[in-house]
This record gives sequence, C-alpha cells and structure tokens, in this order.
Amino acid sequence: MTTLTETAPATPAKHKAAAGTALPPARGQSFLKLVTIELRKSLDTRSGRVLVAAILLIALAAMTWQITHLGEGTVGFDAFLSAGSVGTMLILPVIGVMAMTSEWTQRTALTTFTLSPRRVRVQLAKFVSAIALSAVVMTVVVAFGFVYTALTAALTDHATTYAGLGGQLAGAYLTMALNVVMGAAFGAVIAQTAVAILVFFIAPTAWSLAGPALFKDNANWLDVFSAFGRIAERNLNGMLPETLTAIGVWVVLPTVLGLWLSSRREVK
Repeated sequence: MTTLTETAPATPAKHKAAAGTALPPARGQSFLKLVTIELRKSLDTRSGRVLVAAILLIALAAMTWQITHLGEGTVGFDAFLSAGSVGTMLILPVIGVMAMTSEWTQRTALTTFTLSPRRVRVQLAKFVSAIALSAVVMTVVVAFGFVYTALTAALTDHATTYAGLGGQLAGAYLTMALNVVMGAAFGAVIAQTAVAILVFFIAPTAWSLAGPALFKDNANWLDVFSAFGRIAERNLNGMLPETLTAIGVWVVLPTVLGLWLSSRREVK
C-alpha cells in the first residue's frame, strides 16, 4: 500500500523577497525638523549669507560712527543699540521676504510640497525660522553694542550707563519680530522676491508720508512705523487702539492672507 505524505506548499520566492524588503511605516517630519531645514535654506544661498553679512557690517559702521561723534555727558548703551538698530531693522525683514518667496522664485515648490504636503505647516516653519535667524543677527548687534559701550568707557573720558537695559532689549526684540513677520507676510502674499520687497518698503512708507496730509491725526490708525516706534520705546503714549489696529492691518492681516494664498497657489 502506498502512503501519501502531505507537505505544506512552498512559499513563493517573490513573497520571501517582499517580506525581506518591507519598509517600516513612514514617519512624518516634526515641526522642529521643518524649522531646521528652513534655517539651512536661508543660509545655504549666497544671497542669504551676503544679506546677513551686510546687516552686521552696517551695524558696525553705525556704531563706529557713533563712538567717534560722542556728545557731552554720559553715554548710554541705548545710544549704540539705537545706532546699530536703524539699518538692522530696515534690512532684517528682507530675510522674512526671502524665506517665503524662495520656493516660488527658485522653482523648488514642487519638491518641497511633495516631501511636506501640509503647506501651511511648512509656511509656519518659514515664519519661525525667519524670526529665529533674525533674533540671532539681532543678538550679535546687541553684543556689538555692549562692546562699543565698554570701549567708550575704556578709551574716552565719558561715563557710560546701562540704565533701562531690560526694557531696551525687550522693545528691540519685539519690534524686530514684528518687522520680520510683516516682511514674511508680504512675501507669502506676493511670492515674488523683488516685487514683495518693493511693496514692503513702499506701501507703509507711502502711508506714513501721505496719511497725515490726508487724514490728519487719524492716519495714526494705520501708521505701522509709528506703532513700531512706540513699542520699541515701551511707551504707547495712550495710543494702544491705534497701535493694535496698525499692527493688525499691516502684520496680522497679510500673514493670514499669505498663509491662505500659499495653501492654494498653483505649483509649477
């Protein structure tokens, strides 16, 4: 009598290969990772490095001029901080503009949004990275201010003071952050670097010049530069509603609009 032995069917080779090469589930990118990537993008280009170097050189030049043109009396740290901050506050927003427009002007949007499809999350990372980079640059400028104040005490007969240091730094950093967010918002709305920079500098400046002539004191409701000045000086002069309205119109509204447009803009 013949006995038949049942054997289990062999696993096909292709199934074994598939089991051996199975990939683990894909993990989403953390927000911190996105911010780090955007920071590298801002500094990996020649234009980004040149921009940061130009800001620091302008701050150094302004403080050097300040120390060679000291007036009578006590010299405060705020004098050097103010001198170095003029050019810094003027140019720092360009970092925000370039952070938001780079994907569209350099035609990398398809790659970026394929790897990170959640566009608003990517755009928020760009805002954060622009503020972080600007804060680092501002910190270097503040360090320059301390150095020049110390040099004034060591090389001249002027007395120096650091009175109100905490408030000065708080005002400077807050104004810097608002300025950079405003620049980034314009970049998110327009998405073309040259045009966004042009509009950013012309539109609020035109209002600050023409507004008082047309609307008298009511122009303060939309004068964002005056609002920034009051914040930097930590003195709202009883104009809190005007300050909040100007920031809402020039900073908050373009930010919301820019995020909305960026999430719907066609990728080419």
